[in-house]
Amino acid sequence: MAKSAAILNWNENLVFDESIKEYEFMEYTPITGTQLNTTGDIRITVESQDIFSHPSESYLLFNGRLTKEDGSAYVNADVVTLTNNGVMHLFDSFRYDLGGKEIETVRYPGQSLTMLKALTVSDDQSKTDGLNEMWVKDTNVNAAITGANENAGFTIRQKWIIQSPQEKGRFQVQIPLKEIFGFAEDYTKVIYGLKQQLTLKRTADTDAIFKNAATDAGKVTLDKISWYLPIVEPNDEEKFALMKEIENKTELSIDYRMRQADNISVPQSTNFDWRLTIKAGAEKPRYILVAFQTKPADDTPDQEWNRSIFNHCNVQSMAVYLNNIQYPRTDYDLNIAQNGFARLFRDVTKFRANYSGLTPELSHCNISPSDWKDLYPFYVFDVSKQSERLKTSTIDVKIKVRFEGNAPANTQAYALVLSDRKILMQSNGNNFNVVY
Repeated sequence: MAKSAAILNWNENLVFDESIKEYEFMEYTPITGTQLNTTGDIRITVESQDIFSHPSESYLLFNGRLTKEDGSAYVNADVVTLTNNGVMHLFDSFRYDLGGKEIETVRYPGQSLTMLKALTVSDDQSKTDGLNEMWVKDTNVNAAITGANENAGFTIRQKWIIQSPQEKGRFQVQIPLKEIFGFAEDYTKVIYGLKQQLTLKRTADTDAIFKNAATDAGKVTLDKISWYLPIVEPNDEEKFALMKEIENKTELSIDYRMRQADNISVPQSTNFDWRLTIKAGAEKPRYILVAFQTKPADDTPDQEWNRSIFNHCNVQSMAVYLNNIQYPRTDYDLNIAQNGFARLFRDVTKFRANYSGLTPELSHCNISPSDWKDLYPFYVFDVSKQSERLKTSTIDVKIKVRFEGNAPANTQAYALVLSDRKILMQSNGNNFNVVY
């Protein structure tokens, strides 16, 4: 019915969706005895059950405390807090398994997921639920809460963690699973009867802490990690239809954008070639994000430089090669010291719209040119347009960089590759199995 006529239809009723009887979050925790504060794997398992779950809307909840190394409390004036996205820096990798098969592993989450989130999340989040995820971006490189060098993002996080709680340093952080795994972001349907497992690989906590030189070194102690997974109870009609599909041995083809990260030390040279050690068989890269991080000096203490801030390293040009096909075809001709990076920055600003499918009006980049230069110099490569030959072959991914001078000492490079991936779930008449 045309819109103008719809207002004349007295008999049109409001339709309520009652297809779901219950939608409740269930808490799952690591097995008893798991060490949360030593290097190693932390596993949370949901055994195969006669339940429908909704991992796309699930989240991890971290309870912990930031204290001095000796366990004593900081005071309000201490210039120390967690880095932006600090909880991610407590882990070396996150892995999600479904039905005993690896679905996705994200390495170096502190750097790789900070890159992705900074490029895709609105700055409005910092003003609303940002602190709930420990996401409030730094405004400069300093650990400072007063004076001309005050870092506004650092100040907000310091007040929240050190000054605000009754027990100084206490925090609780919630991280949606969709912000870690591309599978959780893209597959928004329920899963039935499959064992699910999260593996969190704990690492040292120094990367998660940022402080000034006058403040005592700290440590992070995690008290509890929980996975809150929605359990869905369809109404009788919907459940009957779903169970009928299972009995009929249906197949489900699932597409998602897998996230893979890589890291390497950069040699002190003007040229740097990097062949990524990622899976690139059936998975076709769509976007590649690159960033550099340089330790300020050899003797800079670990907690006095910020692992959520990056360095441009005076890159003069950079390109990605997929089986020797260059992206972009025309080299970036950069002169970052003279603010000569407009063409590259244009591609940075386009990423959010292209990745999220938002209109340009709703997808403005949340990084200004000055912030890109000083804090968040991410190099973004759209490699989604590929020849048929590339689409049907195993892809070798290489990055070539030329610096204006030798790359700085103590520089690390990080890359996040977003690739198409497809898995097949097949019913055996009783439940589903994952087959590649």
